[in-house]
Amino acid sequence: MPGTALGDTLDRMMIDSRLPRFSQGLQALVLAAAFLVDAVLVVPLLAAILIAAALGGTRYNLLAYLYRALPIPAGEPEPAAPPRFAQTLGAVFLTLSSVFLLATAQDSPAWWVLGWGPTLVVAVLAALAATTSF
Repeated sequence: MPGTALGDTLDRMMIDSRLPRFSQGLQALVLAAAFLVDAVLVVPLLAAILIAAALGGTRYNLLAYLYRALPIPAGEPEPAAPPRFAQTLGAVFLTLSSVFLLATAQDSPAWWVLGWGPTLVVAVLAALAATTSF
């Protein structure tokens, strides 16, 4: 059914159960590394990836393409709504972080608290979700 309207609808409703864990684990690692090396531009880049994934499903999710390119065995189908909700929250927090990281003076309190703060919240929650399947 891929390529049909019904196949596209099913693709948006169900996903491979291992995809969210992979995606969340990768997000946690990338965001933690970005914080450690002060790679500010990684935050808006990941925000854009999450926005595309939340709005367009796996068809527009770059992390899903990476997941499918790797030799990871397929998991069971699961509803796409909970991971999409998490992607939406992550996108909102990372967009907020991006604004403060790019618009405030580096090393100011706003840069740390409102810039890196939400980014680290997303990283911790993504790591928690990846490791606990929550």
